[in-house]
Amino acid sequence: MTNFQELQNSWLSQPVENNTIDHAAHVVQDKWEKHQRKLRRSNICMSIGFIIAGSVITWVYFTYHNEYNWPFDMSIASAFTLMVVFAVLSWKSYDFKKDQRDISGIEYLNNQIGKLKWQKKMLTKYMWIYSVLLYLALVGYIVEITKRGSLLFTLTALAITTAYIAAVSLWNRFYKQKKQLKMIDDLIKDFEQMRSGIE
Repeated sequence: MTNFQELQNSWLSQPVENNTIDHAAHVVQDKWEKHQRKLRRSNICMSIGFIIAGSVITWVYFTYHNEYNWPFDMSIASAFTLMVVFAVLSWKSYDFKKDQRDISGIEYLNNQIGKLKWQKKMLTKYMWIYSVLLYLALVGYIVEITKRGSLLFTLTALAITTAYIAAVSLWNRFYKQKKQLKMIDDLIKDFEQMRSGIE
């Protein structure tokens, strides 16, 4: 028996109309699985992007590191490290345990709620930290590689980078993340209601 079947049976044992509970449990489970598929697809795309970016960064470093000083090395190392750490944290919010036969319905719900809360923290907190640190790494990189050019060239490169990162961050915050946070909050609420119904 799977953890979902165990949870469903626990709900069905409650003195409430069975078909209503059965339907509600299936709706929540379907929403959770759909959300997990979206998260998996997003994390895979992000990981592929990071692998490509990491390969380019590595090539840039080994090709040009003799021409620049320590800010170049620090910015490259920071950007590379940030991508690895962010990818690991993003995958931490994904539930790899598809068939959790060894845990009870309450533990199963607590696990899903924990994963959702971690996803929410990633969106509301760690995404901003990542963006700021990546921006600082790019500033160090830009200043170092443009120092032989004019001040106007350096300032233009910084302005373009700042505008791009700000635009992407604001778009994520007010469009993409808004939808994701609503879905996460709805799922947390559903799972918490299910948990309180069987406690």
